[in-house]
Amino acid sequence: MNILHYAQHVLGIGHLFRSLAIDAALAPATVHLVTGGPEMSLSMPANVCHHPMPALKMDSQFQAVQTVDSGADLETTWLKRKIFLLKLFHEQKPDVILIEMFPFGRKRFARELLPMLLANKDRMHPAVTLCSVRDILVEKTDQASFEHKVLQWLNPNFHGVLVHSDPALIKLDETFARVADIACPIWYTGYVAQGPIASDKSSARAELGLEKDARIILVSAGSGNVGEELLQATLEASILLNKTMPHQLLMFTGPHGGSDAMKRFMTLSANEPHIRIKDFTSRFPDHVLACDLSVSMAGYNTTMNLLACNSHGLMYPFEQNREQRMRLTALARAGYLSILETADFVPAKLAAIMECSLAATPKSAINLRLQGDRESAEIIVRLAGKEVSAC
Repeated sequence: MNILHYAQHVLGIGHLFRSLAIDAALAPATVHLVTGGPEMSLSMPANVCHHPMPALKMDSQFQAVQTVDSGADLETTWLKRKIFLLKLFHEQKPDVILIEMFPFGRKRFARELLPMLLANKDRMHPAVTLCSVRDILVEKTDQASFEHKVLQWLNPNFHGVLVHSDPALIKLDETFARVADIACPIWYTGYVAQGPIASDKSSARAELGLEKDARIILVSAGSGNVGEELLQATLEASILLNKTMPHQLLMFTGPHGGSDAMKRFMTLSANEPHIRIKDFTSRFPDHVLACDLSVSMAGYNTTMNLLACNSHGLMYPFEQNREQRMRLTALARAGYLSILETADFVPAKLAAIMECSLAATPKSAINLRLQGDRESAEIIVRLAGKEVSAC
């Protein structure tokens, strides 16, 4: 089975990690992963062939697409990407096309995706074409127009939608009112939750070189594109808290975190030996398992890491859209985690919140479906072996 998987990251890297987890679960099938965002130093699963396109990203206001290479012309880059994608499609003749987010998101990228989808429809035996989408969609200014356009692109071109959610917690129709008008099947796969490599907390600490009996707080900002405010507040709170409750603070600023912020954090912690600061770790879930408390931004992947490790977390939602707060609210209501607000970023207040959280016992997420990578792979393999018709 030959799979073409398109995953375009434009801001965070959660989409890419989720895509890689699904690709790994598809082994031994070959996956041709097409990406088009800023370069990332990631280890690809053995069954994945990576095909990076000329890179695009969102501007600092998250309003417009721009080239990562500042010397490249935007329209020329779009044309190169369209040609690249069509060429790869014709060369690989995939059995399955898996597209992350589109058409529920990434509408700007329709100009390179629609030509490939139309070419697929012209094949004698078209590839099974699936949309891979998270649990919550970003709100739109004109929701009705958005939903109409999604259906225009989805129904003629796709054979199914994989929703990476547990419907007992959040269903697609909570952020997409016209689910009934989707002509192809919708499968809920459960959440894609990358768990730790280590078997338990003590093993994780031993493998990561952390003290066996230390009290450990982890603070992280995902990709680092946003979250400096959270990192600084937690660092300052940790300095206060360490005077009455000794602990270790492990900080990961994110691979896209700014160098100026890193210098500031290093300066603030220069006389605080209990604080360790790095930009990135390839074993983040193991650090979540090893810690006594995780303080973090609330991206999809970080949230699922927390649940997969049954660790206690204070999570701060990115407020530019409803996605993170909506998910956190549902999880907090069920007792799985706690939400941080901007008003909590006063060092003394945050130190008190962290102290209380360290004494809390997290609720096990055993009842949530957290095997979305495996369930997605099973659905894809099953569909690839059947004759399917377009919506």
